[in-house]
Amino acid sequence: MLIGVAGMVGTGKTTLTRALAARFGLQLALESVDADNPWLESFYGGRDEMRAYALHLQLHFLATRFASMRRMRGLGGSWILDRTWYEDAEIFARGLFEQGLMTSDEWTLYRSLYSELLHSPAARPPRLLIYLHGPIDVVLDRIATRGRPKEKDAAVEYWTSLHARYEQWIAEFRHCRVLPLDIRDYDLVTDPNAIEEIAGRLRVELEGELPQTELWPAVSRKRVFA
Repeated sequence: MLIGVAGMVGTGKTTLTRALAARFGLQLALESVDADNPWLESFYGGRDEMRAYALHLQLHFLATRFASMRRMRGLGGSWILDRTWYEDAEIFARGLFEQGLMTSDEWTLYRSLYSELLHSPAARPPRLLIYLHGPIDVVLDRIATRGRPKEKDAAVEYWTSLHARYEQWIAEFRHCRVLPLDIRDYDLVTDPNAIEEIAGRLRVELEGELPQTELWPAVSRKRVFA
C-alpha cells in the first residue's frame, strides 16, 4: 500500500510524512534532493540556461522518480511518500512550459513519455493522497520562518504562481481519493501530539488497511468530519 503526501513548498509535507511513518510503522520515502542531477547547476545559470536545460532537468527528475517508485514497489509493504510523481509532471514541468522555459515540442515530448510511464506497474495510484493546503499568506509566513536561502531569495510572484497551480491541480485530480488537510488546523512542530487527530482521520479513510503496530485512541466519524 502507498500513501502519497502532496502540497506546495512550506506546507510541512516532510514533517507530516515522518510523523505518520512513525505513528503507523510505515516505510518512509522522502523526496530526494537529487544532488547527482547533472543538469541542476547549468539550469540555474540564468534565463537562457533555463530554456536550454529545462527539458533535460525534468527528464532526469522523471527517470529517477520512476526508478525510485519501481524499487519501492519491488520491496513491497506499506509506504508513505513525500511528494508524488504527479506533482513532478503536472505542476513543475507544466509550470516550466507555461513560463516559456520549454518549447511546445519539448512539452509534447515530455508529456508523451510521462503518459506512457503512467501505465507502468510502478505508477499504480496511491491508495490515498493527503493534500496539504492553506492560504498563500500562511504558506509564505512558513517559508520565511524556516529560512532556507534558496526559498527566501525566490520572488513572491513565484510562490503565488506555484500556489495557484497546486490549487488548480488538486481541483482536477482524479487518480485516487484525496484527504485534504488545512495546515492552519494543526502544528506538529509546536505540538507533536496533533498527529493523533490526523491519524484518526487516516484510520477512518483506510480502515483495516494500515499496519496494526500500536493501540490508538478511537476517533468517531462525527468528530473527524466536524
